[in-house]
Amino acid sequence: MPRDFIDLTTLEQLRETGNYEKIATSLDDGWNRVPEFDEDAIRSRLLVAEIAGRDGRVDEMESALSPYLEDVARVPFGMASRVLLMVALYHYRRNEPSEALRLATNARLTASVRLEEATEAEAIQLEGQALWSLERWDEASASFREAINVYAAQARPYRLGLAYLCLGAVLNRMGNVEDARTTLEQGIKILLKSHDEYNLAVARVNVASALNAIGEHDTALKYLEFAHSTFESAGHEQYAYLTMNGIAATLVWLKQYDKAESVVERALALGARARSTQIASTYEVAARVHIARRDWEKASRALTVAQEISEQANSMSQRADVRRTLGRLYLLQNRDEDAARELWEALDIAQDLRASLLELEIKALLSQAEAASNPVEASKLISEVEAALGTRPLPELRKEALNARRRINSLDHEQYFMLSDAKIPLLADAKISLLKWLWARALHRARGNAREAASILGVTPTYIRKLTKVIPRDLLRPGRKRPKKR
Repeated sequence: MPRDFIDLTTLEQLRETGNYEKIATSLDDGWNRVPEFDEDAIRSRLLVAEIAGRDGRVDEMESALSPYLEDVARVPFGMASRVLLMVALYHYRRNEPSEALRLATNARLTASVRLEEATEAEAIQLEGQALWSLERWDEASASFREAINVYAAQARPYRLGLAYLCLGAVLNRMGNVEDARTTLEQGIKILLKSHDEYNLAVARVNVASALNAIGEHDTALKYLEFAHSTFESAGHEQYAYLTMNGIAATLVWLKQYDKAESVVERALALGARARSTQIASTYEVAARVHIARRDWEKASRALTVAQEISEQANSMSQRADVRRTLGRLYLLQNRDEDAARELWEALDIAQDLRASLLELEIKALLSQAEAASNPVEASKLISEVEAALGTRPLPELRKEALNARRRINSLDHEQYFMLSDAKIPLLADAKISLLKWLWARALHRARGNAREAASILGVTPTYIRKLTKVIPRDLLRPGRKRPKKR
């Protein structure tokens, strides 16, 4: 071996500080000239494969691991868990999450038998990452929380920071943006003490997503541009492409449509070269640019392409995003029935994913689509959104909820009456409900002047006086109750 046992141990210890650059400069190609199943050769190959995978060089990763991909049974049992873990990571980098999950579980079980706590903890984290890619976000979240507890008990701060990063990213996809931001910032705080610029950049991309959700688009753009510069310098095309998607979406929120379109064009070229599975997301962002410019034809074409790609990729989250944006396009074109059809399908997917924020956004749009034809359902949907919103700092979602509420409030008398009661009322109650609404609306317009309110309704003040004898005044003027007599 070109390096002795002590040197390899030192390099392996550098993994715990995130100093992969030093590991990369310390390794040479001597690993390729010794028996593949020698223990030190295995250790060297695992380090080479890990570094290649971080930089997105999957072919080099495959080359380093090739002896073990087809004949893992020949690996000494003492190295089996670590080899299984790295092979699982190889499949994860190849966008094969199901195989990655199977191998990571085997690595965890093997490490558990041999009491290799460090490898077991990393296997738990990789299980979470595979589950995340499979869009099983609840299970992924549980795995990352378990990994956090194990890393904390083992006093491994760098690995702890990585686990916080992963947990925050999943929480963000699930719609828990406030918790996601806190978790990600906690991870960044830990990783700042390491030498791992790559994972710090990944963390910044995820924080930017949470910042966009709470309306801090300028700050999000700075995070994304900084991260993109890091990935571009490292030659990591996959993450550079994904970051460009985020930059384009952020520029749309900032209403910088020319810049957004330029970034989308570059992202499509880079995504094709990197063989990304997220191309549908880029076309969906392109559609948002066209929608903002009210170019319905181009938006429709982009969404058609996005829909086809998302179906081929079998990505539930991309399918939900595309249908959500298609529903928004139909709403702007006053095609409420088409919008409702797409949005109901998007809602089903979002609920299966348990993506709560996406679910709320779709419900707000669906409420607008259903307002005219099914006002009772529309009122129910927007009430659920408003209850979930509360005081959460989600300005974009709040804007959609207000649009839905305005559309419902603009309905005529008969439609308003329909959604005023959860059940079909008795005739007497129905008359009171309708009169309450008519009188309250007239009083509001007349700024509380009863005579003017009567004029608006086209009746005489005498009629109003007779009416108030039949129906108590506090029923006619909801919200104003008489003080109780002591």
